[in-house]
Amino acid sequence: MILDLLRSILSDSISLFTIMNPLSVGVIMLGLLDENAPREEIRHVSRKTMKAAFLTMIISFLLGTYIFQFFGISPAGLRIFGGTILFIMGLNMVQGHGKKVNHNEKDQKAAEKRDDISVVPLAIPVMVGAGMLTTIINMSIAAEGWMDYVSGIVAIIIVSIAALIILQRMPFIKKALGDNGLKVFNRIMGLVVGSLAAQMFLKGVFTLYHNFSV
Repeated sequence: MILDLLRSILSDSISLFTIMNPLSVGVIMLGLLDENAPREEIRHVSRKTMKAAFLTMIISFLLGTYIFQFFGISPAGLRIFGGTILFIMGLNMVQGHGKKVNHNEKDQKAAEKRDDISVVPLAIPVMVGAGMLTTIINMSIAAEGWMDYVSGIVAIIIVSIAALIILQRMPFIKKALGDNGLKVFNRIMGLVVGSLAAQMFLKGVFTLYHNFSV
C-alpha cells in the first residue's frame, strides 16, 4: 500500500512539475523584473507567486470534482479538452516557444506596468494556466479513495517547494545553464508534456466511445 502511494506521488509530481515548467516561469519572472533587481526582491516575488499558485492548485484539486458536477461536465470531455491544451503547450515547448499558451506579448507589456507581478501574471496564468488547471481537476475527478487525495496534495506540496527553490535561485540557474541550456531543458519538458497530453486525450476519447457504445 505504501509503495503504491509513493509511486502515485512520484507520478503526480512529475506530471505537475513538467506542466508547470518552473524554469520557463523563472525566465519570464526575470524578464518582468528590473534588470538589476536585488536578490531580496526576487525572493519576495518568488514566495508571493508560489503562495498564490499553491492555493489555486489546492482549491482546484479539492473542489474540482464538485465544480464540474455542478455544471454537468463529463470527465471524458475534460480529458479531451485538457489533452488538447497540453498538446498545444507541449508542441510550443518543443519548438522553443516556452509557455506560449499561458503568456503572450500583450500580457507581458501589461505586466511590465504593474507594481506587483507575482499573482498576475506569474502565478496566474503563467504558472497555473489552463493546462495545469485541467490536469489538477482531472486528478481530482479520477481520485477514488484517500490514497489518491493524499497523493495529489503531497504532489502539489512537493512541486510547489521545488518551484519556489528554482524561482529563488533563478539568476544563478540562468547563468549556469545559459540560454541554450534552458532551451534544451524546455524542449525535453515539452516532450513529456506532449506524452501526457496524448494519454489524457486518448483516455477521454476511449471513455466517450465506451459510454456511447453501451
